Amino acid sequence: MAWVAAGVRGLPLLGRTITATSRHRHLWAVVRTAALSLLVLVVFGALFSAADAVFGHWADALVPAIAWDTLLLRGFVWFVVGGVVLAGSYLALNPPRVDRLALPAGRPVARRWEWLVPVGVLLVLFAGFLAAQASAMWGGHEYLRRTTGLSYGDYVHQGFGQLVVVTVLTLVVIAVAARKAPRREPADRLTLRVVLGLLCVLTLVVVASALYRMHVYQVAYGFTTLRLVVDVFEAWLGLLVVLVLLGGVRLSGWWVPRAALISGAVLVLGLGLLNPDGFVARHNLERWHATGRLDAAYLASLGDDAAPTVAGSALPQELRACVLAQMAASHSADDVLSWNLGRARAAAVLPPASDTDPTCPELLLDTSAG
Repeated sequence: MAWVAAGVRGLPLLGRTITATSRHRHLWAVVRTAALSLLVLVVFGALFSAADAVFGHWADALVPAIAWDTLLLRGFVWFVVGGVVLAGSYLALNPPRVDRLALPAGRPVARRWEWLVPVGVLLVLFAGFLAAQASAMWGGHEYLRRTTGLSYGDYVHQGFGQLVVVTVLTLVVIAVAARKAPRREPADRLTLRVVLGLLCVLTLVVVASALYRMHVYQVAYGFTTLRLVVDVFEAWLGLLVVLVLLGGVRLSGWWVPRAALISGAVLVLGLGLLNPDGFVARHNLERWHATGRLDAAYLASLGDDAAPTVAGSALPQELRACVLAQMAASHSADDVLSWNLGRARAAAVLPPASDTDPTCPELLLDTSAG
């Protein structure tokens, strides 16, 4: 019932969209032409497919096979993608009044210490954390074992997630402080620049510490796609801190949200071009060359993009064949509409799924444990 009610409530939005589109002179001509073209394609395509077996085979390759086991998934994907496209079309045709969504100008605090004391407490905590980092670095393994009972390796393995949260919350603190701090006097503006600038610099040190901890963790325990993604996310947070620092120089940060959005989109695209599964497989194999340690079960669980890297590796023949066989078991045959470059490259190196050795799972687990 909620979906039905939501559809009824959306009728005014549909009316606004129809009103907006009716002002476009060529829109209905485009819709009419597309409908007629689709009708011609369906009718004549069906006739030609029935008349010629080769043409029918080509048409079957282009038209996705609809089965009950995939109908629900395809319907869900269509619903989600269609909803996003419709929402984007609506916003393009009916630009929102963003000035109505803007936050009202914040009323600054009356006294400087009202914002300076909380931020100062945070600065002291940052300084204490960095002092602990320096003590661990200069004191060495003996100091760590005596004070915490941890080895240096165990020490750097902990805390990455907490440091990511610290980075996010610090950005929130900076935003609130910049909004509430008074700027009437030159001394107010100078204090704001110095204090928040120092907080940004200390935050960048925390970001570097988090990335270093994750690097050491991956060297010790191996690379995964999740660890790669959180590495990129933390690096993006560090970039946001740099943008905030630059905006604070002139106390003008109107451009920071747009720069943050663009940089985030660029990083997501860059992550896709990096080929995460292939990157992780390559670095895990390099780690195997250096240390002899490999989580073969995880390597076999990576996607199609990792298959060419594994196939061209120097792994022992039996182990490499097992990893590729496990990948082939999860590799699905493609039709034309689901083709992508990674699957095509994987299909060229993966063995038939029926060639899986029944002893492969045990070999993968034994290698991972070793």
